[in-house]
Amino acid sequence: MTAPTTIVNAILSAIDAGVADVDTTSSTDFTPAITTRSVAALSPAFELASSFEWDTLGINEIVATHRIPVEFWVKHDGKPATTMQRARDVGAAALLALVAADGTGYTLNYSEAATFTVDPGLTTINSVSWLVANMTVTVIETVTIGD
Repeated sequence: MTAPTTIVNAILSAIDAGVADVDTTSSTDFTPAITTRSVAALSPAFELASSFEWDTLGINEIVATHRIPVEFWVKHDGKPATTMQRARDVGAAALLALVAADGTGYTLNYSEAATFTVDPGLTTINSVSWLVANMTVTVIETVTIGD
């Protein structure tokens, strides 16, 4: 079975490569790097959910499903229109990047909807304001037991 951290890193790599506004990514940090210019994509372990079901074809296989949370920290540059547009659009851009890279370290579960929300207000850390958007994407993996 692929470790969830390996899957998260593959997802962040796809987002980093495919979303122009994302300039930093991390699977270990839970606040954006000070060097972030536009958007930081973070996927700390908070709210990760995994489930494991026996495959109906036999007891030798299980289906692992991971619901991977990704936070997009959009840096407020003093221009509300730019911040709002980035926060609204980053989810769609990230989903397109993930679909394009599907199969490169993860397999998207197309039978479960990805979700995307934007926080109702700004978050301030060290005198820098951020608008945080949250996406949850579901990946699936069939694991053979005993081979």
